[in-house]
Amino acid sequence: MTTVATVLNRASRQMLAGTVEERNKLASSLTSGDTTVAFTYDLGGVRPGSVFEVGSELFYVWAVDSAAKTATVERGYAGTTAASQASGAIATLSPRFPRAEMLDAVNAELDDLSSTANGLFRVITQDLNYNGSDRQIDITNSVIIIDLIDARLRYMSDDYPVLHNVRLQTGLPTTDFASGNTLVFDESVMAGTVRVRYKARFVRALDESVDLTTYCFLPATCDDIIELGVVMRLMAGREIKRNFIESQGDTRRADEVPPGAVRDSITNIARMRRERIIAEAGRLKAQYPIKFRK
Repeated sequence: MTTVATVLNRASRQMLAGTVEERNKLASSLTSGDTTVAFTYDLGGVRPGSVFEVGSELFYVWAVDSAAKTATVERGYAGTTAASQASGAIATLSPRFPRAEMLDAVNAELDDLSSTANGLFRVITQDLNYNGSDRQIDITNSVIIIDLIDARLRYMSDDYPVLHNVRLQTGLPTTDFASGNTLVFDESVMAGTVRVRYKARFVRALDESVDLTTYCFLPATCDDIIELGVVMRLMAGREIKRNFIESQGDTRRADEVPPGAVRDSITNIARMRRERIIAEAGRLKAQYPIKFRK
C-alpha cells in the first residue's frame, strides 16, 4: 500500500536534501476553531509575522508569549483548511514545501498522467444488459471515458467473443442516456450480457491518507512517477522566488546561485519522469490493446 503521505515524504526528502527545518511540538490538542497554540519547547523562530505548519494546515502568527510558550494565530492560512490537531503533533516553521501545496501537485500529476498526451489510464470493466434490438445502450454509471478497450458478448460461460464494429459515443443528453456515454452497435448483436472495458482517468486524492492504488487507481508501478512529478513541480517554483530582487543582494546571489541554477537542477528529474511515463504507457498499451474495429 502506497499512500499519498508516503510519496510526499519521499519527495520532501529529495527536495530538502538533508536540510533540517526548524520544528516544535504542540503541547496540547487543538480544535479547528482554536486560535491560541501552546508549544512544548521554546518558541525559537515562532514570532509575529511567521508561518508554521501542522499536518497540511498553515498557521499565521499574530502574537506570541515567549514565557508561556504560546502563539495567537490565524487558522487555515493561505487557503489551507483548519483542522483538529493532536497533542504532540509536529509544527514545522516556515516550511519550504507546504504539504497542501504538495497534495495539489499530486492531483495535478494524476490529471496530467491520464491525459492522452501521456497515455496512462485506469481500466474499468462493466457488464451491460443488451436486448438485441437497440442500436446503442447506456454505459451505466460510467465516468469520463478516454477510449474503449474492447466489448465482449457473453455467448457462453466459457466463451466471450470480441464484438467488432462497435464504437463509443460521448456527450449525449443525460435525459436519454443517464451517463451521457453509449456503446453503439454498427452491426446486429444477439441479446445478452456485454462486457465493456474502457480507459478512464485516475481519481484525485482527497487527503494524504488516501491510497494511490486502491483509491486513485494508479498502477502500483507508477508511484515513483508521482514522486518525480511532485519534485519537478515544486522545485520549478523556486526559481520564481529566487528572482525577487529584495530577497538577496544581486552580487552575492549571482555568485552563489547563478540565474537558472534551480531550473537546471530539475532537468534530469524531468527527463527521468518522461522516460518512466513512456515505459508505463508502453506497458499499458501492451497489456490492454484495443481489440475492436471502429
